[in-house]
Amino acid sequence: MNEKKKSSLTAWQIICLLVATFFMLVQIFSFSGSLARFPLGSLLRFIPKMAENATLILVPMVFGAVYSKRKVKTTEAVRYWILAVCTLVILYLVYFFRLPGRFNMWKVWGVFFPVLTSTSVLLSGSIFSMLAQPYLYELQSRITEKQNWLLLSALTLVGFATSAGTMMFDYSIYGVYLILYFAWGMFLAKTKINSKAFSLTIFTGIISFFVVLVGVPGFNGVYWYQLLSGRAGSFDSWNRDFLNNPTSPAMFLMVLAVFLIFKKVIVSYTRREMRYFIPVIIFMQAPVTGGLLRSFRFTSSAGLNKFIMIIIMMLVSLLLARLYGKYLNRIRLFRSMIFTADKSQNLAEAVEKAWGGFTAWVIEHRVQLLTWTWFYILSFISFLIESDNLRIQISTASDINAVVFLLGTRFFAIVLTTIFLDAMFTIFYFVTTRYWTSNVLVSVITIGWAVANKVKLNLRGEPIYPTEISEAANFKTLIPMIGTTLLIVVAIALIAVIALDIFLEVKFPIKKKGSWRHRGFWALASLVLFLTPLRFNHDGGIIYHISRGFDNKQSFRNPERDIQINGPVLNFLNYIDLQIMDKPANYSQSTINHLNEKYSKIADEINKTRKNTLKNQTIVFNLSESFVDPYTFPTIKIDSSAPNPVKFIQSMKARSTYGNMLSAGYGGGTANMEWETLTGLNMGMFRTTLTPYVQVVPRYKYYPTIGMNFDYKSAVHPFIGTYYSRVEDYNRFKFNKFAYVGSKYKIIDQRKLGSSSYNSDFTTYANGLKQINDRKGGQFINLISIQNHMPYNNWYPKNEYMGKISGELFKSGAVKEQMATYIKGVQYTDQAVKKFIGQIDKIKKPITVVFYGDHYPSILSQSYTSQYPVQMHSTRYFIYSNKYAREHGAKSKLTKNTNYVNTSDFIAMMLEQTNSKVTPYQALLTEVHKKLPAITINYAGEKGFELINEKGHQVDPKSLTSEQQALLNDYETVQYDMTAGEAYGLKAKGFYR
Repeated sequence: MNEKKKSSLTAWQIICLLVATFFMLVQIFSFSGSLARFPLGSLLRFIPKMAENATLILVPMVFGAVYSKRKVKTTEAVRYWILAVCTLVILYLVYFFRLPGRFNMWKVWGVFFPVLTSTSVLLSGSIFSMLAQPYLYELQSRITEKQNWLLLSALTLVGFATSAGTMMFDYSIYGVYLILYFAWGMFLAKTKINSKAFSLTIFTGIISFFVVLVGVPGFNGVYWYQLLSGRAGSFDSWNRDFLNNPTSPAMFLMVLAVFLIFKKVIVSYTRREMRYFIPVIIFMQAPVTGGLLRSFRFTSSAGLNKFIMIIIMMLVSLLLARLYGKYLNRIRLFRSMIFTADKSQNLAEAVEKAWGGFTAWVIEHRVQLLTWTWFYILSFISFLIESDNLRIQISTASDINAVVFLLGTRFFAIVLTTIFLDAMFTIFYFVTTRYWTSNVLVSVITIGWAVANKVKLNLRGEPIYPTEISEAANFKTLIPMIGTTLLIVVAIALIAVIALDIFLEVKFPIKKKGSWRHRGFWALASLVLFLTPLRFNHDGGIIYHISRGFDNKQSFRNPERDIQINGPVLNFLNYIDLQIMDKPANYSQSTINHLNEKYSKIADEINKTRKNTLKNQTIVFNLSESFVDPYTFPTIKIDSSAPNPVKFIQSMKARSTYGNMLSAGYGGGTANMEWETLTGLNMGMFRTTLTPYVQVVPRYKYYPTIGMNFDYKSAVHPFIGTYYSRVEDYNRFKFNKFAYVGSKYKIIDQRKLGSSSYNSDFTTYANGLKQINDRKGGQFINLISIQNHMPYNNWYPKNEYMGKISGELFKSGAVKEQMATYIKGVQYTDQAVKKFIGQIDKIKKPITVVFYGDHYPSILSQSYTSQYPVQMHSTRYFIYSNKYAREHGAKSKLTKNTNYVNTSDFIAMMLEQTNSKVTPYQALLTEVHKKLPAITINYAGEKGFELINEKGHQVDPKSLTSEQQALLNDYETVQYDMTAGEAYGLKAKGFYR
């Protein structure tokens, strides 16, 4: 890459080079906020943007001046691209190792195609200018100096007049405009400027500087005055920064003055110095540079830290220039690219040669390319098979065309699947040494696996999990579920595939390529690749970040949607090694047996004062979707003229156990709170974010819940029943019945309020009441509503809360409208609850209702949760025992440990209120509820749990007594046993039941 050796740079040239480097690299950081705090800050805060726009003008002019001496070939543009790619590879490697959580394949794509992905408009402008240089050179040589002046001046004025300063220079296409300034540099380098013209230019440049410096904030003030007075049409009605823009003549005149001052030293530089600036340009404008540099902390002073990083980047730029000059030309690929470009007379010939070389390479590697293409298509087909009639549900209320969605947003997830399919092919090819046989095997396995998952989705609402592979041996029970017709179709298809394979191997044989050692190496590498899913869920690991960088982001909340967006292959691999809990040091079957004995004694003590047997009670756990008392929202104010939307529920404070419940979610995670209430286990104990219904419960054939203490247990949900694997999980809970929309059990009294698409809470309670009345004895009912689920799209007519909402967090009109819609929905909930409570009070059997909101609605930005962590994770709950229950031993309310409880506390609280006897496990839950602060997830986003006292304040776990620590350890051990362990507690006699 070196030109012929020339004399070393002078001290003046080196100083100017370093100053220019510093001036460019300082633009990585934003100093507008800091300058705004100085005197005249309203003027100074615009200087960083002026410097950035001046750079976009000056750098092309400098390049134009240096390349004005003679025509250049396409080679120079190729050199720039090579320098850019190499710099980006180094930059992104450092970025990903430093900040692995930000790894993204779209960023990797941008490394090799910096112009296409708009990595740097200045780089794109430089490459475009190099391609245009020969034509500019000829044009400027053919016309007179005066004609050059007039043409360039006219283009500068026309460019400004037609854009009015609206070009933002964020995309590569704007690099074309920078050719104009490159042409200015070429022309000015060869033009003599007399002293009078020089002085006039300098004076004009100074005036232009002050015009921009004063004019920009001036026009900014005019803009805001017009906007606030209602005279401006919209934010984008005009560009108040039109003077501070690379198209601005005022900016050009300012830069022109600078250029002429340094013209002598500029024209003394060579192409070698201009190539040095390519890495500098990349560092200056690459989208990841700022985040990378800010991640380093050397001092407590932000300003000093920035200065140190700029110096480091200057040294890196100098080092790269040395390394590129010495080693880059030794790389065969780059040497070949430069040689090809150098032999071309013009751009058209270079493109023709590049195309010829590319087609020759494609022909040589056609088998590998076609194989990869087929595997990508195969991957894409496997994704489509999991869709619902080529539709994918992206939320509870909307779906989208599967083809558009997958190709538009899941490109790299399909690529990752393709990589695994190719690895499978490589292994088969090494073993069979037959191309078509290996290809057909991969195709059959992929399509077969996709179909098998789709069949299970249709049957059970969930995909195939790794823990279920052993079930394939139970083919006698699987056949009736699948159906003989499908088996016959599969058999016929397999026969056809085998025949096709034989035909292809005989008629179109493809010879083995490479030695057995070569193929063996790649087969071994493929086997290693299949070990990587063992680290997919290890938060913070390099494989974890790479997997997520390929858009393999499993939510574990909606299994059906997960498999639709990740495909059947990745979905299966994501479940191979779930990180649930750290194994307690003392965990063993004997430990669980010991805990059974320990808490059996405590249960005996508790039961001495308990009169009732739980299975004779009717217990309703009522999850009210997104229910929160509106008056508890941070900073909210509801106009006094509007009625209290939760008057009845608030009145329950006087006649029921009542308080705040801590939620493990915000705006979502319903099934997590539901799991906590049914099991008594706690989300805060997990080492990472997961959804137990999807990741934990399927690991066990039977899963203990509060329902196991009843002869009959059921669930009612007036919505789709397949979310969170509820259908299958309720089977594992041994529920006798699950009524949902589309189930064999009819949902009665389906009522939708206003234009909402959800069944109302009146529907929920009508079905709950029906289930209560359908059985004479005791029973357990898990009752889940849906009415107040997002979105909140102004469903309700005559909403008296519209325009009556205010507060610091409710400034946006859209937020106010959503909040008013939500509050109206809550009012309907209040009315439905009032009706339901009145109805159960008339029933002559003991009924206790545990009512709770599962989480906040997703109206306010989740960013506010860091400001109000406990408040925005707190919902209302109450535990109410009807009149008959109170007459037969149940308490009206509990008076201790009732505020800021977790959903996992509800079992213990319900048992105490109903005066029911407890099992050893329930005795443990009772001890946890009474003796420990409420346990919940860490609201700061860190790993581990958080403890909250009755006042809503955080409690340091280190402040717990030794007795509390031991109790917490017992609880954690039992949870590990039923989430990541061997379920020894199910074998311990009487522990759960």
